[in-house]
Amino acid sequence: MPAFPILLFCAVFALYAATAAPATLFGDPSEYQFIPAILGIAHPPGYAFYTLLAKLWQTLVPLGTISFRTNLLAAAVGAWAVTAVYLAVYELQVALCSRRTPASASSAGQQSPCTVCRLQVPSFCAALSLAAAPDLWQHAIHANAHIVSAGLAAAHLWLLIRWWRTGRDRWLAVIAFTVGLAATHHPVTLMGLPAYALFVLVVRPRIVRRWRTLLLLAGCLLLGLSPLLYYPLRSPSAPFGPNDMRTWEGLLGHVTARGLRVNLFHFGLADQPDRALVFWSLLRLQFPLPVIAIIALGLVWFARGAPKPAILVYSFLLTHLLFTLNTVQDVMAYLMLPFVALSIVIGVGVLGLSTLVARVYWPLALARSAVADSRFLRLGAGVLGSVAGRLLCVVFLLAWPFYQAARNLQRGISLRDFDAAEEWVAAVRKRFDGVGEGAVLLSNWEHLTPLWVHAYTQGEGLAERDVQLVYVSTANPWVESVWAHIEEGPIYLSDYRPVVRNEGFRLIPEGPLYRVLAPPVTEANLGCPGAPDQCPQYPLDVWVDGQIHILGYDLSEKTVSAGESLVLILYQSAPAVVDGIWMPFARLGPLEARWTTDSRLLTPQWLPGEIVVERYELPVSFNLAPGEYPLSLGYADLSGGRPELEFAPGGGAAVEGSGEGSVFSVELGTITVVPYGSERQRGSAIAPPSAVLERALANLDNQIALMGARARTGWQLRRAMWTEPLLAHPGQPVHLTLTWRALASPRDSYTVFIHLTDGAGRYVAGHDYTPLGGACPTYLWFPKWLPGQVLTDPYRLVLPPDLPPGDYWLEAGMYGMTSLTRLPVVDLAGNLAGDRIVLGPVRVE
Repeated sequence: MPAFPILLFCAVFALYAATAAPATLFGDPSEYQFIPAILGIAHPPGYAFYTLLAKLWQTLVPLGTISFRTNLLAAAVGAWAVTAVYLAVYELQVALCSRRTPASASSAGQQSPCTVCRLQVPSFCAALSLAAAPDLWQHAIHANAHIVSAGLAAAHLWLLIRWWRTGRDRWLAVIAFTVGLAATHHPVTLMGLPAYALFVLVVRPRIVRRWRTLLLLAGCLLLGLSPLLYYPLRSPSAPFGPNDMRTWEGLLGHVTARGLRVNLFHFGLADQPDRALVFWSLLRLQFPLPVIAIIALGLVWFARGAPKPAILVYSFLLTHLLFTLNTVQDVMAYLMLPFVALSIVIGVGVLGLSTLVARVYWPLALARSAVADSRFLRLGAGVLGSVAGRLLCVVFLLAWPFYQAARNLQRGISLRDFDAAEEWVAAVRKRFDGVGEGAVLLSNWEHLTPLWVHAYTQGEGLAERDVQLVYVSTANPWVESVWAHIEEGPIYLSDYRPVVRNEGFRLIPEGPLYRVLAPPVTEANLGCPGAPDQCPQYPLDVWVDGQIHILGYDLSEKTVSAGESLVLILYQSAPAVVDGIWMPFARLGPLEARWTTDSRLLTPQWLPGEIVVERYELPVSFNLAPGEYPLSLGYADLSGGRPELEFAPGGGAAVEGSGEGSVFSVELGTITVVPYGSERQRGSAIAPPSAVLERALANLDNQIALMGARARTGWQLRRAMWTEPLLAHPGQPVHLTLTWRALASPRDSYTVFIHLTDGAGRYVAGHDYTPLGGACPTYLWFPKWLPGQVLTDPYRLVLPPDLPPGDYWLEAGMYGMTSLTRLPVVDLAGNLAGDRIVLGPVRVE
């Protein structure tokens, strides 16, 4: 047996290491890379144990950059969690199989019905099922502290089960020590303490009278708590983190995450059915249905075969699930711990299944000896008892984890080609390094951490004479930060922030950044012609209906993959105020993108003569055939009902004619479309089947499809898109369940909006939140939704008690968590069709 867990660890570590991120990532993963390297103090709760462990790993494993080797630490800890599950199930099968051999079989010299145990099938099934689960896998391929939480929890369960089987108190001492380490790591690891205490008391109730044993356990616990000394010793001189952790107030405030607890949202009893549905949806993402059936069998078999360890696992699951599913912060990270426990149940389920098969075999074997002329009985007993039959059973049980692993790889779970954060760092360095502009870059946490990794671990910091990095947070908001630094130099934002634009500033796209300018924007403050990089890449001199002057445009690139978006930046101006809302639109071959007014500086807001720079994205449909297509630009008067406005060419611009000399579009060039899944995706991305797009209620920006929606009030049920009004009363809850499918890996974290609007489209009531009640963000660092995954997303929208009777409409959609820009709806032909999905009418009586 000792060779099996070692081989398992090496195999799983190799898989995770091969799919690990090669360098930095956005957000917390980069913090987990540089904090140990400089011995700083991470964000609350501080992660003292992780910091010291990662520093030791970074010192002893000198492979590649600090970033890469810290990602490998996650792979190693993930492999350990899988191995610990193997060891826990092995202890259970040793205890259970010894009790399951029938006396008749032993007396007859027959083989044990637990032959499957001798082949370690339950242990391997449990371990490999966890290894292939997307949640653990995605946490095991980039630097993060949460995979260590899972590793510690797996160790606790294994050690407790081993103590139960052997009865040796030295294992209790090891458990106390590791519980102490867990307490210095993250509070979520302590959610299992009630289960641990209950289990110990059930197994050995008299332990409360053994003071020597209790003193030993207390001493081991205090030894495990020793990493807490890191905070007061390091805090005064830490290059990153709080410097007040020598005081009790500073220490307790940080390790208990006092400042972050305000983000925890608690669901009530009325929400529990929805939370159960959320857990079912997330469970199906981790394990295939046959494995979930084995979990169900394992839950029953566990209570019958090993009731005391069953108490441990059941109470561990209950406490963790009640806490995790009813809070918001890092739900997928916290759910790894219940998934570890469920993997142990999978092993017990496989053991129960093998025992059930054996109970069928032994009567057949006895009947075969008693009724020699029964061909059916001889055949049945022969098949079940033969080596081929047992091997077939083993292959069937082990096939599911390998199938799940292959499916995850096909969906693109790997991060080995992820370089978005590195590209961001390179773009910032190219823009500011050595320029001496004295700029100020206002950035959120996600975009700052990769820059800090390069500064702290690779000596690639940016000089303040070039750019000053300013961290923007809830304590230091965006608008206040702009005003605080407006006199210091040019101000740039890490991403689009509507609150800054709403303050009256103009946001000028410049590569991945946005430059903040006070209106009006002219050639002088835009940088033209002294800074050609800030001027239009392709100048134009075209007038729209004699009122809007198109000065030029930028194209991010002239080659785009089907399923991606083409980025177009327009430079426009109006000598006088435009009466009405005018919006550009674009055509790419057969595709037409008519953009909505969401997150735009609308023409009535333009100042006379200023240069307005806007960014537009044109989604390219998955089914657009590869080839070269013309890209043309048009304009529409939305408020005046004119779908196409006339162009007056000038300055040598190429135009397309329509009618008797009228020109309604200007050609911008030729775009090359390549197939989805080409080298541009750097992976094995596969376009969603056309049948999926045909069945979908809506396609959101070629990233996420709404596959179904059903609403319920009382006993009434409507399925989208419904036409018969859903009847409701003021103050009554409307239960809405949305079914999402990831078409591609989402490019951002999106917020779901559920809005009730009146006949004029005005907002009446609604609910805006992260998908699945905060449980499963589309992309919050990592994990992210994988292509092909289907998620069930329930909501409970309570109508206002003073809502007037009348007809309303229920609509849904998504928008960027930070940009607040809505995802466009793409129809089956690939054209834009608005930015919301109207599900159906609601009549309030």
